[in-house]
Amino acid sequence: MAQVSTSVHERVEFLLDHLIQEWQNLPEIEREIDKWDLIEQIDYVEEWTPTEGLRHELEEYAAKGLLDGSQRERYAKLRRLVSEHRPILERLRAS
Repeated sequence: MAQVSTSVHERVEFLLDHLIQEWQNLPEIEREIDKWDLIEQIDYVEEWTPTEGLRHELEEYAAKGLLDGSQRERYAKLRRLVSEHRPILERLRAS
């Protein structure tokens, strides 16, 4: 059982690190993306579908109460970033 808990803890840590970084990077990406070639732009936007899947996975862990105190704080930070930067992602998807 401890191995499962450790595994979940490590997965949550990975998801938080990855997702917080991705959402924090959106304002800079928005400023720079027009300098990229079209294929890079399309690839970047398309990669958000699996990234959103990872966010949903994290939400499931949170809903099951599997995050520790520090992870809950980071998860709250992620939720704020998502709320704040969602319009950027929508603009990138629309362009």
